[in-house]
Amino acid sequence: MSLFKISTECFLFPFCLSNIVSLPSSRNLQKLSLYGDTCVLQQEGLLDSSNLHQIHQGDKKINEIQQLFMELLSNSRQLRWLSCSFMLGLVTPCSLACLSNPSAETLQHLSLLDHQLGPLISPSELDRLANLNSLALDFSDLTSELCGLLASPRRTPLHRLSLLLNGAALEFKPLEGTATEDDWKALVRVSANLRVYIMALEVDSSELLRVLKPSLPLERLHLDSYSTLVTDATLELISQQYNKTLTHFLLLRDDPDFPDLSVNRNEDPLVLLAWRCTQLAVLVIHGYTVWSHNLGGHLSASRLQPSCPDCL
Repeated sequence: MSLFKISTECFLFPFCLSNIVSLPSSRNLQKLSLYGDTCVLQQEGLLDSSNLHQIHQGDKKINEIQQLFMELLSNSRQLRWLSCSFMLGLVTPCSLACLSNPSAETLQHLSLLDHQLGPLISPSELDRLANLNSLALDFSDLTSELCGLLASPRRTPLHRLSLLLNGAALEFKPLEGTATEDDWKALVRVSANLRVYIMALEVDSSELLRVLKPSLPLERLHLDSYSTLVTDATLELISQQYNKTLTHFLLLRDDPDFPDLSVNRNEDPLVLLAWRCTQLAVLVIHGYTVWSHNLGGHLSASRLQPSCPDCL
């Protein structure tokens, strides 16, 4: 398969240097997506998520790929989509400064997800990208300052905001300084059609309650964990705050136990969530006990059932 598709779109395996040497010469590149792996790039042994912050930035291979990436950005002239996820040090806080001015004006989607200590996009670089309508970041990187910039009336309204909340990274990337309730209100005033997708990995309910602000226009929520248990108080808050916006809710847990969230309650909080969220189209539950009388009775009798075809 050719590396280029109609000379405008390219998907890369990040460390196949022989395949990307020729890319900086392409000024017609419009879409660039790079995906990494948390177990590659180390010359000796494997690197797991517990010590990602200790990547040796002087490694020759990393430096070579970083340089190629920055050349790509500087040579581009009409880049519309840039996605770089889990690249183990490929993107640095200085990378976006290499993006050419023409591409800064045409860029509409930006995705920067990593486990690094610091944010990958600075306020000054975000300010250059005035026509973004879709953005994906680590939740900890969405600071109050960045949210304020996104709320500027001089920018193209934001339509999609995807946020990754990784519980294992909160020790190194805490939530202090992230967007406040007032920040969300200001952003929604400018971007009235904004919809937010949050994926939370192994995050305690106490941390979730900190980030789920009332004015956040949450459309999709994916809670995934091995052992962390979501609380009924969290489900109650979700069902009340986002009853008019939530369309997708995924609750996944891999622990061999199957907790029953309806214990000592008159109603199962998952049933209440499905009933209250009037826009809910997809409900996925794995790793929790859901009684047949709740699925067959409460959900089928719910007034939401006709508009919730993918409930499981």
